[in-house]
Amino acid sequence: MDQLRFDAGLGSYSVSVRPDAVAIFAGLGGHYFQMQVEVGIPEVGPEAGQLLQLETTLYFPRQAGPRVPLASANVSVAFRPTGEVRRPTAQYLITNAQLHALEQQRVGDLRLELQISGFLPRANGYPGSSEITEYIGIAESRWRQQLAGLGRTLGVDMVVPFPADDEPRRDVADYLREAQRLLGGNEIDSAMTQVRKALETLKTVCGWNWPGKKAREERTAEERWAFIRAALEDQASGALHVDAGTKDHVYSHTEVETLIGMTAALLGVVR
Repeated sequence: MDQLRFDAGLGSYSVSVRPDAVAIFAGLGGHYFQMQVEVGIPEVGPEAGQLLQLETTLYFPRQAGPRVPLASANVSVAFRPTGEVRRPTAQYLITNAQLHALEQQRVGDLRLELQISGFLPRANGYPGSSEITEYIGIAESRWRQQLAGLGRTLGVDMVVPFPADDEPRRDVADYLREAQRLLGGNEIDSAMTQVRKALETLKTVCGWNWPGKKAREERTAEERWAFIRAALEDQASGALHVDAGTKDHVYSHTEVETLIGMTAALLGVVR
């Protein structure tokens, strides 16, 4: 337990975080840590103002290198000057990418650090406190249970860098960017057409040999990539609706999004 110390007459406020009061939940497009901060309020005079503002930042301490900030949150704590214990809840939004990076760095129990500074905005005199750091350790078994509780929301964020200076590959990337723009306007078939152009262009720059009539188990790795590219092009060709199989099919936003992502991933494989 640490203390936020203020000027004389404004008191010292104890602060602690129990590991069992820390949990992670699924959010909208990400996740959030939620923790209960226990604040011990001393007996103080009216000059303290009866409102404590906590400014907090959650960090992940790496084994090598400086600690990494995850998220910040401010918490307001109204209190009685006669002394009491308050337990406000703080929430810290984190992305899928942050959570995956955290898991890659974690060894055993999950270690977190919560940096806290306090302010008494209604106090007389200087309202700021000293700064403290709470060290939080969550047992690996409990943390794994928390992750399991996230279910399918714990997805994988994949970033495929688009080339900037390789002309043939840049053409593929440009088609994909246009597909994304059209998809944003809900122009489904037009977006798929751009994906098809990207895949056709990719065929000319990838250098992958076509397997021909080889048996599946005899295909080389590059020939298998060529087969995958052709399969994606076949799906994207459905935007024309000229064959019996796709004539009456209405492609969804998710299907086009998937084609864009898979084509971008293939572009990342091309050397």
